[in-house]
Amino acid sequence: LFMKYHLSLIAFLLISTLSFGQFKVIKFGVKGGVNYPQNALSAADILTIYNDQTYDITNLQTDFQNGFHFGGITRISLPLVPVYVHGEALYTQFKETLIITDGGQEVDLSSTVRRLDFPISAGAKFGPAYAGLGGTPSLPFANASALWSSDQEANLTWGWHIQAGLKLWRLMGEVKYEGGFGMLSRNVIYTDNGGTDYSFDLDARRSQIMVSLTYFFK
Repeated sequence: LFMKYHLSLIAFLLISTLSFGQFKVIKFGVKGGVNYPQNALSAADILTIYNDQTYDITNLQTDFQNGFHFGGITRISLPLVPVYVHGEALYTQFKETLIITDGGQEVDLSSTVRRLDFPISAGAKFGPAYAGLGGTPSLPFANASALWSSDQEANLTWGWHIQAGLKLWRLMGEVKYEGGFGMLSRNVIYTDNGGTDYSFDLDARRSQIMVSLTYFFK
């Protein structure tokens, strides 16, 4: 009986090892894709400007150019359990412009957003498909720009995201919507031709749609 117990235990460990090796609980890969920032001012932006009454909201608009992201990803997926966890480190870049109409003349204040994102996600698997949500801490690169106050450029910001995708073989396609919490802001200072300073806060984090493709190593 003692020998039979040990043989059963060894067989279980071998089967478990082979299963884990086949399913590969932890996978590493590279990820890249396109960013589609959203143009609209957030509700928090509009409320802040309206309450401060430092500038006419009808003369303020934002414009964005599509950007990109790339980096590494770690995926933890347990065998026979329909859940997953993603951890990522991504470089993200896109351009945003604040357009102010002053005396019939448009003034463009442009800034290129460059930051490191560290999305952490969890969700459920439905065969090859999956869907989940998580948080995205980001560290912007410190660089002076015409849009944001330079002393606030390197502050850590937090966002949230929802995602859905399809994983086949070593490839994984994903669509993610990312947004801010509406309480992270930076100060914008604009001086018009008459020497008048306009100062107001806008959300530091823009909402965006991200479409990406991942390749997992063997």
